[in-house]
Amino acid sequence: MTEAKQIAGPPATLVEPIDMSQLDSNFRDEIRSMPNGEELAACFACSTCTAACPIANQWKYKPHQLIRMILLGMRSEVLNSKEIWECLTCFQCQERCPQKVRITDILFDCKNLAADEGKVPEKILALAKELIDKGQLYVVTADWEREDLGLQPAVPGLSTDGIKQILRETRTGKLAGGGT
Repeated sequence: MTEAKQIAGPPATLVEPIDMSQLDSNFRDEIRSMPNGEELAACFACSTCTAACPIANQWKYKPHQLIRMILLGMRSEVLNSKEIWECLTCFQCQERCPQKVRITDILFDCKNLAADEGKVPEKILALAKELIDKGQLYVVTADWEREDLGLQPAVPGLSTDGIKQILRETRTGKLAGGGT
């Protein structure tokens, strides 16, 4: 009979332990108090949302894990995660949730909280700045393409000045440095 080897130190874990001192007990209540967070506590981590998400395999934190992190009070981890910004807003997770948790909407709430704390990725800010500067993200069609199609060189009546002014006065304008 062979003897079992004694292993010194803590046991190996599949996930990193959570530092309980870093949890924000108010974070869950903050999300739950928002119009989309009423059913948050109903999540029982069935992973249906993750199974429905077309890009979950690209993420470090899956949708059901993000919801669990919110419930635990992991504010910093959630608001600093790239996943809340990469959500495709396809609503597949939300449509399939058996508990009616509004996952996509909760991720929007998390984006808003992150933005309030100045935690917006640089690429998102660059897009916001371009939107404010040009009034649109994409050129409708290049002049030569329009000409090849027998269309006028410019889109008749297209003016983005009003849109640019409205955007400057929104949170997007303030975050991108275009706000008043």
